[in-house]
Amino acid sequence: MEIQKYEEIKIFKDNLSSFRETSRDTDGQEAGCMTNSEIQVINFDKVKESYISEMKLPNTPCSNDALYIGKDEKIFFVEFKNGVMKKEKIFNVYYKIYDSLLIFNDIVGENISFCRKNLYFILVYNEGKNSCESDRVGQQDSSKAIISKYVHNKAKKKFVRFGLDRFEKIYFKEVFTYTEYEFEKIFLPQIS
Repeated sequence: MEIQKYEEIKIFKDNLSSFRETSRDTDGQEAGCMTNSEIQVINFDKVKESYISEMKLPNTPCSNDALYIGKDEKIFFVEFKNGVMKKEKIFNVYYKIYDSLLIFNDIVGENISFCRKNLYFILVYNEGKNSCESDRVGQQDSSKAIISKYVHNKAKKKFVRFGLDRFEKIYFKEVFTYTEYEFEKIFLPQIS
């Protein structure tokens, strides 16, 4: 199946932005962005607003911050979280994933099988506020997180935090959790 040209979809064309702008912290007291990258992306929060604008919904669905479509046709949902990843914030990310997938699939006329083969998910989090040494990650205590990250690094395998690995293979081809530094040094060079 050939992937359609997403840049030709009006709701996507009308909501272009940059990683820098979509990473702006609007929830917390700290103003600022989690990346300075000016790489063009689709502002998926704005896509959602356009998508629901005439529906008169009693509750607004959640959405991921950015949708990036690479030159190699890889499609990435990216969510930026600058705060402490407590249980309620982690569940909010889960809701964002579900709602964003449904909206995306409706817009492009695809299904979850398509997403499983073609979409990737990245959560970019604030390392200082969520270090393995100092936080509780969902049900994991900090020592389990430290050991798990160490073992994954030694095995040269990725370490997915906050229980987001549950979405890999069922909804996304792969899931990644990056600190701001990892996002800048690992992901952005791959797409530049």
